[in-house]
Amino acid sequence: MKRIPEIIAERLGDSADVIENVADSSGTEGYSQSVACIVKAKNKDAVSALVSLANELAGCTANAFSIHPISSGQNWGYGSATPNKSDKAIVLLSLIQLNKITYLDPDSGLCTLEPGVTQQQLYDYLNENHLPFMVPVTGAGPTCSILSNALERGYGITPIADHFSAITQMEGVLPTGDYYTSSLAAMDQSQNKFVDKAFKWKQGPYLDGIFTQSGNMIVTQATLCLARQPEGFDSFYLRFYGDTGFRRAHACIQKLFRQLGGVVGGINLMDKTRMMAMLADNPQGKGVHKVMTDQQKAALSSAHDIPDWTVVGTLYGSKSIVKAAAKEVKVLTNGLADKCLRSHSTKVSLARRVCKVAPKRAFLQLKQQLDSLSAATDIMRGKPSEVALSLSYWRNPHTAADASAHLNPARDRCGLLWYAPLIPANLSAMEAFVEMVRDITPRYNIEPLITFTHTSAHNIDSTVPILFDLSNPTAVDDAHNCLAALFEQGIKRGYVPYRLNIRQQEALDKNAVCWQTAGKIAHALDPNGVLSPHRYNPSRVANTRG
Repeated sequence: MKRIPEIIAERLGDSADVIENVADSSGTEGYSQSVACIVKAKNKDAVSALVSLANELAGCTANAFSIHPISSGQNWGYGSATPNKSDKAIVLLSLIQLNKITYLDPDSGLCTLEPGVTQQQLYDYLNENHLPFMVPVTGAGPTCSILSNALERGYGITPIADHFSAITQMEGVLPTGDYYTSSLAAMDQSQNKFVDKAFKWKQGPYLDGIFTQSGNMIVTQATLCLARQPEGFDSFYLRFYGDTGFRRAHACIQKLFRQLGGVVGGINLMDKTRMMAMLADNPQGKGVHKVMTDQQKAALSSAHDIPDWTVVGTLYGSKSIVKAAAKEVKVLTNGLADKCLRSHSTKVSLARRVCKVAPKRAFLQLKQQLDSLSAATDIMRGKPSEVALSLSYWRNPHTAADASAHLNPARDRCGLLWYAPLIPANLSAMEAFVEMVRDITPRYNIEPLITFTHTSAHNIDSTVPILFDLSNPTAVDDAHNCLAALFEQGIKRGYVPYRLNIRQQEALDKNAVCWQTAGKIAHALDPNGVLSPHRYNPSRVANTRG
């Protein structure tokens, strides 16, 4: 009897590469899941053919398989390229070779691209064609897919912070093998179907949302609206020292959104431990499973001038508006922030000139801070960067596989999990969250690295990276127990994650009406359970397990 990889290779022919003998698809999380093979599709016809084959074999006990699609496979901290568990053999479908940018309107910024298009590829395309638009970057870096982040409903701090909100059109292969396009596309008889690309909500029931955070469709193409490069840009960095720093930082952020809404972009609020992990090496040593001592933190704070809390924000608009807004930032934060620094300020320009002509060993601390400032500014302007990704290596005892290559935490055996809850937008809830994280994480020898991201005055998400040594079984257990403790305590206090890793998805309440409804939709679209059947689908998990 032919094996699954042989059957797939025979059916798909030259339209895909089939890779066998894949032991597992490990990532940064410490999860492991065997797969029958990896299929690297070269076009959307290969995707349709694979889905149709999975349906044909669904009743065959020996050769039934389910498909787990990935784009770049770099969903680090949530599962990486590791599939959800399945009661069938698993075929990992890589869409990285579907990497065409098929349309970009120079007037509106509407851009149609495939799932394999990375942040760097889109950035290079815009530059080469002299198109004045911004890449919707994330901290995951240049090699990560644009669409995968949007379909996971991710966000950034460029002007269109909510990346799924920028998606105006999508199409792809349904679990039946049928090819889905929208109601507008079905009616429009023109060649380029521009209105389908431009109008997000279509006709009739809005369906695109059910294809995100689910296994309901393999998206092979989508259109998103890119933000235009602003004429004026500035970024600001506010520093807050002492026990009252958090409250003063919160007050500043609220004032900035109230007074400069529409000009100010996303705002990050980071605690000193998070800044230390970004600016300095781990004083405990990379492979040591211990948190920093108070003395070590004090030494790092002094050596790198790291405050208790740091606010980072952006200003976008015309040159005159940004110039006026920058002055307003100084006025609004006066008396609250201990220090206010702007990326385009005279002081920063002077410091850069001094460091440029000074001897290499002079002003090392200042040079480091300016380099970090420049890298952060690049991200805010839509340029992909690895500045945030390097955080994943803070506890990794191994060196990168290739110093000249892009960073890849999974390849380089970094241990990383994410705790990313939504936070009630009020001071008391945020203070209680900080207290909870700082109380729980050290019990498991995990550093409390806290960032709050404000995409508006009322929408706050916190990201807490759980960093650990992936080669140390005790550290792996502690990391997972830490995440579980944060999750369990957090949901009791109203801190609810906006996305879940592949193991957390299994623990969702199968009796909740929302998940029962989602399960009915998934079953209607995928009666044979061939497409990521357990992805955000606890109802199907419960049924298949009897």
